[in-house]
Order: sequence, then C-alpha cells, then structure tokens
Amino acid sequence: MTVIRSCLYSVWFYTTLAAVGLLGMPAALLSRDAAMSAVRVFSRLQALGLWLLCGIRMEVRGRENLPSGAGLIAMRHQSTYDTLAPFTFMTNPAYILKKELLKAPVFGVYASRVGIPIDRQGGARTMKLMLAAARQGIGRGQQIVIFPEGTRQPPDTPVDIKPGIILLYNELGVPCVPVALNTGLVWEGKGFLRRPGKIVFEILPPIPPGLKRSEFTEALRQALDPATARLVEEGRQAQGGR
Repeated sequence: MTVIRSCLYSVWFYTTLAAVGLLGMPAALLSRDAAMSAVRVFSRLQALGLWLLCGIRMEVRGRENLPSGAGLIAMRHQSTYDTLAPFTFMTNPAYILKKELLKAPVFGVYASRVGIPIDRQGGARTMKLMLAAARQGIGRGQQIVIFPEGTRQPPDTPVDIKPGIILLYNELGVPCVPVALNTGLVWEGKGFLRRPGKIVFEILPPIPPGLKRSEFTEALRQALDPATARLVEEGRQAQGGR
C-alpha cells in the first residue's frame, strides 16, 4: 500500500509542479511576489496531497517565535519537504540553496526568484556573495532560511553546524530562530517512499544576536538536538514504533 500511495503522490507532485509552475512562470519572471505566491500554492498542494494520498499530517508548533519581519532561521534538514513546507507558515522566506537546483526544469526558475543560490565548492567567494545577498534580503524584511548542516541528514543524526550559519549570525545582527523537525521519518532524504505519519515543525525560541561564536554554536546545538530527538521519537510513536 505504501508503494502505491507513493506512486500516486509522485504523479500528484509532478502534475501540480507542471501546472502551477508553467501557469505562474510569466508573472514569476517579472515579480518575486508573484513567484512567491506560486510557490505558496504549490507548497499547500503538497501538504494536501501528502494528507490525502499518503496519510501524512503536518503540524507547526511555536509560530509565535517566528519573526514578523527580517530574521535568520536555522532549520534542521532531513527531507526535500523541508524546502517546501515553510512557505505555508513563514511570511517571506528566502532559502540559502545550492546553485544546482537552478538547473531543474520549472522548479529552477522559482528557486532563482525566492532563494539565494550558492556554490558549495566556492570557498570564501561563496561566503561573501551569500552574505551580501542575505543582507539585501534582511533589508527587504525577509526571513533568511539556512540549513546549519548544509545538506540532508538522517533523523537521528546530531546537528553538524557548518560555518555558513555562524557567518550569517555574526554579520546580520538579527536573532536566530532554530527550527526542529522530523520530516525524514515519512519522506526520506533519498528515496521514493512516503510513509504514513505525522510531520512536526517546531519553531523554537530565538537566540539573541551578539553571542560569541562558541556560545552561539552551543546554544544552537542545545536548542536543535534535544527538540529534534523528541520530535523524531514522537513521529515514530505515531507510526507505531517503527
């Protein structure tokens, strides 16, 4: 049954991607707001499809901790869904994302409009370009979303904090809001199956700006690791202990 549901959802995913993406593309090429609106529609359709076809529910906790304007969001990364769901509950997100995504048909156009593409092999130059783009986003009131570990990790993996999040925290001068999740239990980082269960995004209290590097790193780790472990355990219980 899980295989059949996953097949049906794949059809749903690519059909809605083509429909929303192609219909919205002319406006998206001219306006970031139009691109954002199309991405929001697509993201809501994915939440609907996962619920109807795969038996996957989503809950968002701690919305009161989200900034209403500019901010820095440090989100755990277990699944592709982590790049979609936040468009349903954040006001103006701008993702730090790998430039390879810009080559994807249809999706790449929107990634270039609502994200900050980077070359993960670009070293210091990449850091400078990322920081400059993030500063512009903060000036426009965006929530800069970055995955501290840089790539998808299995649900039980402790957070591995890379230099990118530390640079942004040090230089942007805004609170950093950690977000824990358990998406990898139902939507694997690499894999086809979409297993029934409950996805939870938990937005944790912000870390104030101005901490030293070691203090910030420890505060971020102490926020994300226990919360992620708790959500993963909760998700496993919802799946019957798997």
